[in-house]
Amino acid sequence: TIHICPFNFADAVLCILAQRLVQTLCANCKQAYHPSKEEYDELVREYGAEEFEKDINIPYLPDLTLNKANGCEACNNSGYKGRMGIYELLMGTDEVKRLIQTNARMEEIREQAIKDGMKTLKRDGIAKIFEGRCDLIRVRKVCMK
Repeated sequence: TIHICPFNFADAVLCILAQRLVQTLCANCKQAYHPSKEEYDELVREYGAEEFEKDINIPYLPDLTLNKANGCEACNNSGYKGRMGIYELLMGTDEVKRLIQTNARMEEIREQAIKDGMKTLKRDGIAKIFEGRCDLIRVRKVCMK
């Protein structure tokens, strides 16, 4: 462990950025499909139903499409080509700094950061699934347990 004075650290924090790279679906061969209600419900549950409605608000309808890997020569039949970042940005708000100064548990700091508007890695990844840029398999691989 690194022993840093919490007061000095909290005072210095502007923001903290976490990043994971996730493979992107190949633009040449990604295949659109209609997800099952169970798959949709899993994405909403993983995102958080209330937050999903507020942030993404895509209802389950017959014309809902997501994309999945297919495979072609351009991606060596893997279905994936390139990588993109999924991000989590914790802002050093006054309340987050106060929690750091009082040696609060990481979970408390995380909960406060989410209240202050932080989008988690998982939520950013799920948003990119709905944008058609990646799939649940790859997002789960890098940031979901």
